[in-house]
Amino acid sequence: MRKIIIAVFGTLLVGASSPASASGFLAARFGGELGHPTTDNPTAIYYNPAGLSLAKGTRIYLDGTFALRHASYDRPAAAIGHINGEGEEVSGTPRDGIAANSGEADLTNFIASPFAAVVSDLGVPNLGVALGFYVPFGGTAVWSKNETFESGPLAQKYPGGVDGVQRWWTEDGKIQSLYLTAAASYRLEEPKLSFGLAVSAINNVLHTVRARNGDGTDDLVDGNGDPKEQRSLLDVSGWDVGVGAGVIWEPADGLYLGVSYQSRPGFGDSSMKGTLKTSFGGNVSEDDVKVSQGLPDIWRAGARWRMDPEWELRLFGEFVRWSFLKRQCVMPDTPNASCDINEDGSTSSDVIQNIERRWKDAFGIRAGASWWATEPLQLMLGAGYDFNAIPDKTLDPSFYDMGKVTISLGAQYELLENVALAATFTQVIYAERTVSVEDSQSFRPGERFQQPSTQPSSAGTYRQSISVLDVNAQYTF
Repeated sequence: MRKIIIAVFGTLLVGASSPASASGFLAARFGGELGHPTTDNPTAIYYNPAGLSLAKGTRIYLDGTFALRHASYDRPAAAIGHINGEGEEVSGTPRDGIAANSGEADLTNFIASPFAAVVSDLGVPNLGVALGFYVPFGGTAVWSKNETFESGPLAQKYPGGVDGVQRWWTEDGKIQSLYLTAAASYRLEEPKLSFGLAVSAINNVLHTVRARNGDGTDDLVDGNGDPKEQRSLLDVSGWDVGVGAGVIWEPADGLYLGVSYQSRPGFGDSSMKGTLKTSFGGNVSEDDVKVSQGLPDIWRAGARWRMDPEWELRLFGEFVRWSFLKRQCVMPDTPNASCDINEDGSTSSDVIQNIERRWKDAFGIRAGASWWATEPLQLMLGAGYDFNAIPDKTLDPSFYDMGKVTISLGAQYELLENVALAATFTQVIYAERTVSVEDSQSFRPGERFQQPSTQPSSAGTYRQSISVLDVNAQYTF
């Protein structure tokens, strides 16, 4: 009977995702199949600090996550704001420049992310203290060039076209939250209950190069037929504090139930400071700015059951409150600057640029199984599903999200009594997504966001695929 249950469980996993992907730009993939809210390895410092007291001794843990990302954005000509020569239009996109504002853009990027932690019981039974650093939020993207506009008459006439049709939202971008964390956990013998608390210093970084006109359009030329397209570089950063807390209960031998909470960085909207550079016709201006954005808090819950010495089953999920990310608001770096945005994207505040996000809460569920083929060799399988956090009205090439299935295979080998090596490969399978012109960049269907929130229509078809390899090593003494 047990073998039948395991076979059915394994079959269900093939249809479902691993911790290799999540909603929005939550990128916590460290630990591979062993990173979850009931884990006893050092990744518990983030997933659930209560797990730090479930193992003994001192552990040094190094982890690297390596991802290969393919993405494309196909923008229809119908998304172009103004096509020169239609009706009374004079400025906009001339007909020989339509290929500069429509068609397919793509990227192929390799991304690496580290995790490192030290955990110790300090010689005290049932204690676990830890220090670590890692990047649970973020990613980078560098888009390919449009070869049609690399040389020739069109390249001279519309030089911005070489940067691809996605350039109105991003050409080269990075968003990242680096955590430096201290944590502690203690386990009660009766009942078998572990408590954990973590405190993090968080460095938030936002760096993006994009095409942007002052009126928020995608016009290539002005009313005189002169070049209109501009470039902007936003480079800001800032520090926040966050906390994590959790409990893990072992109601029966080998059965672990866990719940954890990770606060929002800064416990509210984050503020970053830096510069906004704008280039037009060879002239560059630079302003000191600050950016306000809201990152989510996260609830996690899970169960792990070591059925016998050969088998373990896992089931866990997370709820991410992305609804806190309402917008990314760029303001002058002055004490009284504020970001008060109306429903239609307009404002009476002193706002330079505003990018409406209006994301929604998302959750994911995952399952996994381990089989010890021999005492030192553990083979792992995982799968699940993560939901989309980005509505059609604000989806653009700078941030991708769709419903996604992931499937993971992994192994851990105890090379020596005190050395363990592990690797997990995960394939993330994204659903294709198409946004209509009516819905894109609109606070209501057909009603576009107003200044300073106006952006070109990001209607079109979005595709993405990510392959992830997580490798880690642990030394215990």
